[in-house]
Amino acid sequence: MQTGTPSVDPGHLAQGAAKVYIYYRFALSIVLLAIFYSGTASQVFGVNNPQLYLLTSISYTLLASLTLAFLLIWRKGTSSNPLLFTHFFLDLIALILLIHSSGGPSSGLGLLMLISVAASSLVFSNQLALLTAALASMFLLTEELYSAYIIGDTTRAIFPAGLLGFMFFFTAVLFRMLNERLRRSEQIALRESDQAAHLQNLNEMIIQRMLTGIVVVNADGKIELINNAAIELLGAEKTDISLDSGTSLRSSPVLQEGYENWLSKPWQKMAAFKVSESSTEIQAKFANLERGESKSTIIFLEDTRIAAQNAQRLKLASLGRLTGSIAHEIRNPLGAISHAAQLLAEEEGLQRSSQRLSEIIIKHTQRLNQVIENVSQLSRRKAPKAQNLHLESWLSSFIDDYKTSCTNNCSIEIETDNPATIIVFDTSQLHQVLTNLLENAHRHSLEYSSQAWARCVCHTPPLTQRPCLDIYDRGAGISAELANQVFEPFYTTSHTGSGLGLYLARELCEINFATLDYMVAENNTPGFFRIGFAHPEQAQQRLHND
Repeated sequence: MQTGTPSVDPGHLAQGAAKVYIYYRFALSIVLLAIFYSGTASQVFGVNNPQLYLLTSISYTLLASLTLAFLLIWRKGTSSNPLLFTHFFLDLIALILLIHSSGGPSSGLGLLMLISVAASSLVFSNQLALLTAALASMFLLTEELYSAYIIGDTTRAIFPAGLLGFMFFFTAVLFRMLNERLRRSEQIALRESDQAAHLQNLNEMIIQRMLTGIVVVNADGKIELINNAAIELLGAEKTDISLDSGTSLRSSPVLQEGYENWLSKPWQKMAAFKVSESSTEIQAKFANLERGESKSTIIFLEDTRIAAQNAQRLKLASLGRLTGSIAHEIRNPLGAISHAAQLLAEEEGLQRSSQRLSEIIIKHTQRLNQVIENVSQLSRRKAPKAQNLHLESWLSSFIDDYKTSCTNNCSIEIETDNPATIIVFDTSQLHQVLTNLLENAHRHSLEYSSQAWARCVCHTPPLTQRPCLDIYDRGAGISAELANQVFEPFYTTSHTGSGLGLYLARELCEINFATLDYMVAENNTPGFFRIGFAHPEQAQQRLHND
């Protein structure tokens, strides 16, 4: 509820109406003063009291000029509610003096008061708009009564003044209703605009965090939109290639050639390609994206490793089920063989050659049992019990425990760029992944140095904003041709390994919405394994949906 304090509608419409009225009153004051000096309407304006008309016109012009200066120079023309109401009040006084000096409402100047009342209805609340109309009516009736009974002007009639006063109230109500409707429309438009902006930001966030690369190209071959995954797949973050919105697709010649071929032969599938020798294969798919008269093309870029991993997962699913069903049948005779070999080795007087054969039997039965155990995990892979982890704190605790069980004098270094980095991962599964990676790093470091050494580097690339953990060793590294093969099951370069450690590590990363890759050495820098963790909120959402 409004009180005696003037209140201005907070909407943009009210502010705009106030500014327009300030310009109007300045122009009006100049016109009224110019008309008087020119003598164009000397028989009407100021006919009863020219001196009063002139003094009022000059004063009104000075007041309007001052208000306009405040608006233009100090930007204070509409900043004060009481000041605005004072402007309207003084306008009514000035106009009633001009009407009185010009012979009353018959001069036509009463319509100017009607404009002031209409403007106040657009600026003020209901109470103040009606107050302005009431003041205008009171001033007009007072002027008529004063002229008719005090001065004795018999030409004055009260009825036209009353009718004009009624018009003041009618105009105030009408324009106030119009103002309320426009204000509601403005609020609806602003709300819809905010919702549209929110949806746009949400869509951009989703697109930017998708693992699938998205590129939108217009008819001129200019990039309209590209997400971070596409930039990473096309290698723009590692080179001087510019792949931003507004740039040409020709920055990626291979993709440009495939795009042009698709335009002429849309039924033809583009072959997988590599941006560089060390990069992964990319499969591009094209689709029309028509928006009105503009024709754009959306390009989907997928890492072929994902499709290969899915195929590999289906291939090994049967192997896992088969292994799970016969593991018991294999382990029983295997355990008997191992036990018999141990008993044979404990016999007195056993020849050295026979003892050596017993050791070989025991060793290989243990290895075979480990292979069965690893393969059995393919069929009983548990859903992750993910939780939020402080990466550096958890990693330090894990390495302390790992060193206590390390048989050799191992060395593990830790580096981080943000101690507060949060990841989402199952602790037991992350423990298994890092155990496999560190054992692999120590084994290869010992082959080329005198120490089992590894270095763990925690960092967050600014482009993807995905926390990463890099594991380095001092081995010879892996060539680009073998970088993906090391994650295949049963592939190993060691005579003692089963070839399942890295495969299981990648599988465990994937079910935790992370990635495990080998980053091939470039520019004489050592290669390393990289765990790319998912965004915490993204991982939590996926786990919740599952």
